[in-house]
Amino acid sequence: MIIKQSLNNNVAFVINDQNNEMIVSGTGIAFGKHKGDEIDESKIQYYFPIIPSEVADGLAKLLADIPIEYYAIANDVVDKAEETLKLKLNDSILISLTDHMYGAVKQKEKGIEISNPLHWDIKQLYYKEYSVGLFALKLIKNFFNVDLNNDEAATIALHLVNCETTKKKDLDTYKFVEMVHWIMKKTEEYFQIDLSKSTDPIYYQRFITHIRFFIQRVLKKNYHPSEPDSQLTNLIMVKYPKEKDCVVTLSDKFYKKYGLKISKEEQSYLILHIHNMIKHNKF
Repeated sequence: MIIKQSLNNNVAFVINDQNNEMIVSGTGIAFGKHKGDEIDESKIQYYFPIIPSEVADGLAKLLADIPIEYYAIANDVVDKAEETLKLKLNDSILISLTDHMYGAVKQKEKGIEISNPLHWDIKQLYYKEYSVGLFALKLIKNFFNVDLNNDEAATIALHLVNCETTKKKDLDTYKFVEMVHWIMKKTEEYFQIDLSKSTDPIYYQRFITHIRFFIQRVLKKNYHPSEPDSQLTNLIMVKYPKEKDCVVTLSDKFYKKYGLKISKEEQSYLILHIHNMIKHNKF
């Protein structure tokens, strides 16, 4: 193996015998070495395929200062995420995850833990990504014997979601989760309930799923066909007065907060889901 670039004494970009670029790491493996020098392959502890050139520079800067173990964990987390989510993530996720996990561990070692105010919402909305976040925490525990709280699992989940939505040129993930959280909190306040204590997961999950797709439609301005005076809409408004009052109040506040209008058609769907969730649950 020939050195292409030494990042520090222990990490280097190399070209192997098959002319493939790789990242290798080992104690003192690049000490005193320069471009074109051979390395002692017996010292290799980790090796990874090099990521595409558009992110290689960022990775080189990162690995010059961060232990390679964090990059090893990030690789395992990305593999787990792609297996769980059944999709290919953008390679840039390796840089952001490596950097984030390193920062989280360093903060914990200083006695600092950052809470995630949207932890519960992320866990409900993105349970697959959240499960990968929990997997990452186990790896961190195994590698560094550092216990990070589950807020970090939620933050790692958001990194994955951001990577998915960036690839699709989709939604602002944090804004999306914040809006879902806001609607659920306003519903809790109105009915004096705690949604986390739901006893019927089916109707509760339907409610969450509806809010999720509802917010997506609002952000994309892709509403249900507007029929504000339809018989069905009017019937729902009359039949469920308490739910209607909640949703109308919520819609007014939503417009003032986010500048986005909720049509009567959308309101009627939300009324039905709130009614069914409350009817089939004990809080």
